[in-house]
Amino acid sequence: MIRVATAFSRINDAATAARRACLDALSKANLKKCSHVFLFATARHRDHLPEILTTAEKTAETSNIVGASGFGVLTEEAEIENGPGIAVMVLESDEIDCRPFLIPNLQENNYGAGREAGRILSETGGLDTSMFVFPDPFSFRSAQFYEGLESMREYTPVMGALASENGSEEKTYQWFGRQAAYDAMSGFALGGNVRTETGIARSCKPFGETLQITKASGNLIYEMDGRPAYDILLESISSIFFDNPDNIFQRIFLGIPVREFQTDFQKTDYLVRNILGVNVKNGMLACVSPVEEGDFVTFALRNPVFAREDMRFLLENLQYRISPSKPAFGFYFNCCARGQSLYGKPDVDTALIREYFPGLPVVGFFSYGELAPMDFVNHTHHYAGALTLVHSKS
Repeated sequence: MIRVATAFSRINDAATAARRACLDALSKANLKKCSHVFLFATARHRDHLPEILTTAEKTAETSNIVGASGFGVLTEEAEIENGPGIAVMVLESDEIDCRPFLIPNLQENNYGAGREAGRILSETGGLDTSMFVFPDPFSFRSAQFYEGLESMREYTPVMGALASENGSEEKTYQWFGRQAAYDAMSGFALGGNVRTETGIARSCKPFGETLQITKASGNLIYEMDGRPAYDILLESISSIFFDNPDNIFQRIFLGIPVREFQTDFQKTDYLVRNILGVNVKNGMLACVSPVEEGDFVTFALRNPVFAREDMRFLLENLQYRISPSKPAFGFYFNCCARGQSLYGKPDVDTALIREYFPGLPVVGFFSYGELAPMDFVNHTHHYAGALTLVHSKS
C-alpha cells in the first residue's frame, strides 16, 4: 500500500503556508498523518525555516521531513518561481523503506559525506535501493562524494539536485526534521518493495561540427582540431543571430561526452557545461569542468523548442521503461534556467508530465544542478530536467 499526494502554497506567511500545504496534501491522500514529508521552499522563506519545519512536523505528525531550498518549487499542478512558495509530498506506505538524513560540514568532508550516505544505504531494506541528495552547491564536490559512496558499496543510482536560491544571499539551505543548515547535504535512501526509473531532458541543442580537443590543460582548451579554440568558437557562432551579443555565454555552452570515444552528440546523451570565458590573445576558452585532450566536444545552444521535444522524448521513454507498471509518485528537479526563463511562460514541463502521467503526484524544485545517472555512472547535469518515477515491484 502506497498512499501519497502533493500540494503547494503561495501564501506569504511561512507557517501558514506550510500548514496549508501539508493539510491539503494529507486530505488528497486521505490521511490524518503520514510517515514522511518531502518539503521544498523558495528562498523567500529562508528566514522562517524553523517555523516551517515545526509547523510541518506538527501538522503531519512526523519528524521525517526532508528537503532543501530552491529558486522555485513545483508539484504536478504548478511551478512557483522566485516568489514565496512551498511544495510538499506526504507519504505513508508499508512497502517503502525511506531513510532521510542531514550531513553537516559538507565543504570540508565530501568524501566522508559519501561514506555516510553509503552507510545509510547499507541499512536500507530492499534489493533495488537508490539515493536522493540535495547538497549545498557552494560546498559540493561531486567526484569526492561519489568516491566516498563507492568505497562503501557497489554502484547505486544517485538522484536529486543541487539546492538553489534567488541570488540575494549566495547561500542555500538543507533540512531534516526541525534542523536546517547550510554547507550541508540533505537527502534520503529509498528502498523496500519499489524501483525507480530516471531520465534527463536537455535544454541545449548541439550545433555545428563535432570537434576534437587537441590541446588542453585542466579546464582550459587551447586548440580544437589543431586550431585555436577561440577561433573555432567565433566561427561557430558567426552563423547564429543573437539579439543581445553581450549575453552570448548565457546562451552558448559546451557539450562534453559521457562515455569514452564518444563522437556523436546529435543522437546520444552528453553533458552541458558553461564556457567561463575566453582569452583572445592565446586563443583559449575556459570550461567550468576539466577536459581531456583527444575527447570530442560540441557547442550547444539553449533552445526552447528542442527542450520541449526532449522532454516529450524523456516522458515517452519512461512510459516504455516502466510498462506495464504504473508509477506511484515521482520527483522532478528542474534547472533554474528552464521554466519561464527558457519557455517565456510557466508550467510547460509540469503540463507535459500531466499529459503523459495523468494524476501522478510529483514534487521537486528549481535547482543549480540536476543529479542523475547515465549508463550506470552518476553525473551532475546542468540546464536539464531530471524526472524519477517510483513504482512498486509487484
